[in-house]
Amino acid sequence: MRSPHAVAAGSTLQGIQKLMDAGEFKQAASDLGSFLKSDENSAKAHAMLAYCMLRMDDPKGSLAEYTRSATLARPDSTDLQNVAKDYALLNDLPDADHWMMLAVKMDPKDAEAWYGLGRIRYTQQRFQEAADCFERALVLDPRSVKAGNNLGLSYEGLNRTDEAISAYRNAIKWQQGSEHPSEQPLLNLGIVLLHQGKLPEAEQLLTQAATIAPRDSNIREQLGHLYLQTNELPKAQSQFEQAIALSPKNPALHFLLGRVYRAEGEDEKAKAEFARSEELSGYRSTPESN
Repeated sequence: MRSPHAVAAGSTLQGIQKLMDAGEFKQAASDLGSFLKSDENSAKAHAMLAYCMLRMDDPKGSLAEYTRSATLARPDSTDLQNVAKDYALLNDLPDADHWMMLAVKMDPKDAEAWYGLGRIRYTQQRFQEAADCFERALVLDPRSVKAGNNLGLSYEGLNRTDEAISAYRNAIKWQQGSEHPSEQPLLNLGIVLLHQGKLPEAEQLLTQAATIAPRDSNIREQLGHLYLQTNELPKAQSQFEQAIALSPKNPALHFLLGRVYRAEGEDEKAKAEFARSEELSGYRSTPESN
């Protein structure tokens, strides 16, 4: 039920903005719908409703509202960035790239626009262009953890592993003391070091990542891989079981847990996991016997 405070807050665009700032996008969208009944030519209200729809994972509705807003007033760089995000959600990366590029041209000093363009180009596997965007974002916002982390990902895509490691270490350093650190640079650096066989530091990083994001199945999976390498089967089993609890339809996780069960002599459990992996993936996943 809506609180009296929300009723009062939702009576003006300023009040609705407070709801949006608090993450109450559904309520804000409802209030904006009511507001637009009395002032249908408010470009700002349409743009605010468009953003609410974006945050509620309704990119088509969001694009319709941004289009309506643009007929009433010139959009700004932030609006264009959000239009690009709508197209990205619709898996239309060429249009996403087009609108994010327009946002960058409109405000070349907007670090967030450069970051958004980098994300789109990374998704398109245009790794060098993505790296250029993230480097530009870091010039404008020198301690941006997300830009540093994504720069590392781009360097990995370019097989520039040493530079990727440096970028991840910088991102981790920049978030020291943060009340809300990101698990991503810890996870990504941990994976690189795991592949390099640097297991003690990889374990430390992945454990820290799991503390920040305990419900991230990828972190649990990587810890499982690590403990497989160190032959700590009970620990590997625990991590893969936790990963499956979080992502039960991932066939690779069932296959990996089956491997652990087989190594532990739990043949029936292993067969069940291999069968589940095969069922989910649609092809034979049980390893052949030598």
